[in-house]
Amino acid sequence: MQASKCLRQRCPVVSEIIRRFQYSLNTDVASSRLKFASVLYCCGHLHAAVIVLDDVERRYHNRVKPVCGKLEGQRDIHVFANMLSDNCDQGFSELPFALCVQFFRQEAYCAPYILLFEMNRGMTEDDVSQRDYVDKQWMDSAEVDARPLLYYLQYLTYGGLGERDKQCHAMRELESFICNPIHRRNLYHQKTAISLLGHCFEMEGNYRAALHWYSNFFCCCNANYWHVQRVRRLISSAYY
Repeated sequence: MQASKCLRQRCPVVSEIIRRFQYSLNTDVASSRLKFASVLYCCGHLHAAVIVLDDVERRYHNRVKPVCGKLEGQRDIHVFANMLSDNCDQGFSELPFALCVQFFRQEAYCAPYILLFEMNRGMTEDDVSQRDYVDKQWMDSAEVDARPLLYYLQYLTYGGLGERDKQCHAMRELESFICNPIHRRNLYHQKTAISLLGHCFEMEGNYRAALHWYSNFFCCCNANYWHVQRVRRLISSAYY
């Protein structure tokens, strides 16, 4: 939140703020590191962001379990205690789970642009009034599964560094992950992951493919509504 405030005020993010991330990096395999990489990317430290993202990719082995704290049954502290206990027995050096990555509204300047749409999910007052207490708690934040965010941040970062081959590879990995039915079963925020892929196609200038993905899980209450409307305007302007 302090880093986001600095970026909003167009002040440099001091090294002390960045150093504080070290205290949360071992929360799990990926989530804190991905948020750290996002902060570095938003600060313009692209080479440092790549180093963090490469580290996440190395740690995210096949036995890492995706976990979403939003879901009932996964909030119990015993779930994580058992994971840690099993992990010690197997001899792994890192925790075997990856939490979803959440950005609060106060962290907006440290999040990729496309996730800001997730922080404005209420279409109308009537739409908001029909949501239950839990849904309302999550309407002002953005949450995404760790692995899709990893590939998306790699796409952004490699693009910023001009490493086109690696950028395209990250996009292919994201598309392959989302299209794989086995992986898709473990996606807790499927629509958000699809929005990330749609945005990659949008940045590639392939508006038809972007519209396809944005519309794939279209819901009038979802951030995808805004994406669809925006891309349709881009397509229309291309013809005039």
